[in-house]
Amino acid sequence: MMKLTKDEKAKVVLCCKRNLISDWNYDEAEYPNEWFKNLFSFLGNEALKEHLGEAFFQARFAYTLMQTLSLPMGKNKGFVNFQIIQYASICEALLNYTISMFFKKEFEDKYAAKKFVEIKNALSNKTAITYDSKQAVLCTVKTEKAQISWTTNPTKAEFALEKGILTQNTKDRYCALYDLRNNTHILKATEAKYYPKIKEASEAYELTFQFIAEIRAFFESHQHE
Repeated sequence: MMKLTKDEKAKVVLCCKRNLISDWNYDEAEYPNEWFKNLFSFLGNEALKEHLGEAFFQARFAYTLMQTLSLPMGKNKGFVNFQIIQYASICEALLNYTISMFFKKEFEDKYAAKKFVEIKNALSNKTAITYDSKQAVLCTVKTEKAQISWTTNPTKAEFALEKGILTQNTKDRYCALYDLRNNTHILKATEAKYYPKIKEASEAYELTFQFIAEIRAFFESHQHE
């Protein structure tokens, strides 16, 4: 297998680092990983900050590596898909965490599901109930609280809009991004005749900053609650 030399690898990494952080005030004395982690400094969960910062760093590094290599689009699709997945995951993690921090019980109750559970041995084996000429069974109604992580993203985004966590524009763009993210499922992409575009990764990158800004603003306005 042909491999890059140590100097060649260093040159590639240096090229990637040049456009890694789109902040004119960035202090190069700060490690890039730390810069991305500090975007989430308003969160109280250190482990979550670490994972979000690392996810953002990896997505951005994939973009700059793609730029550095300047490959034809046929060889860039994997890079684009990875970035879309990462940015959608960052936004979803922030949204789930925010809802769980401020509105967990309200959300669980609002989107709770009703489940019918058959009552075993309520009737003797010789007894049958029919309704509209069909056999019926005795059931009890069980309420199951909604799970934030299992609830669909459009539902969570609409709830976030109602609560002032997200603006209408950001909510709509987030839902569109997550629909793109679902195109990583090959069958869905095939049916939709979807092919990733570099523009989509760039727009997802911009949206992630806006998403973070709105979540941060919500945290800061509710920090004493």
